[in-house]
Amino acid sequence: MKATVVIPTLNERECIAKVLQDIPKEAVHEVLIVDGHSTDGTPEIVRQLGYRVITQPGKGYGDAINTGVAHADGDVIITMDADGSYNADDIPRLLKKLEEGCDIVYGSRYAKGSGSDDDTLVSYIGNKVFTFLLNILHGVKISDSLFLYIAAKKRVFETIEMKSQNFEYCIEFPIKAHKAGFTYTEIPSREKKRTGGDSKVNAVYHGFRILWVLLKEIRT
Repeated sequence: MKATVVIPTLNERECIAKVLQDIPKEAVHEVLIVDGHSTDGTPEIVRQLGYRVITQPGKGYGDAINTGVAHADGDVIITMDADGSYNADDIPRLLKKLEEGCDIVYGSRYAKGSGSDDDTLVSYIGNKVFTFLLNILHGVKISDSLFLYIAAKKRVFETIEMKSQNFEYCIEFPIKAHKAGFTYTEIPSREKKRTGGDSKVNAVYHGFRILWVLLKEIRT
């Protein structure tokens, strides 16, 4: 399998070099940085380090993932955040599960043996509520719905039609992948303290958008 790592960025100059340094190069075919019109020099830093930068045409996390998938050369896509909180050492473990036959492997902060050094009380409670609703309303069986650290065969992305442009992408993806019949599992993945930068998630605004997707997808 050839794996492409897709990393959305937006003003990540404080952390992107460390994130790229930590990726196990022997495990992946390529790394694509999808930049959301950064103004702090993030794309220039990435290019100086020898990595490819794609400027996304629109805005938002979901748009960035879709853009990266469209440009990916690999037959497996791994999605990572650029803030340094994802444990890059888990990449070989994600890929190993795919090799064993699954279509999608989710990293989970709440599976046995994992945890988070970056969670807040608000994000923890929100995630638990949304994960419960995801599993009850849509029959999905995962333990961490808002941590899109995944490895998935590219054909998954090519089969399901993703419409979310922002962080609600995290909840739309498992719903549509489950409905399409793709097989999946999860591995424990400990979330690290972010290396730098500010969170782009607004708990109230994005919480309502996530809830809307959860309810809207019941009818489809």
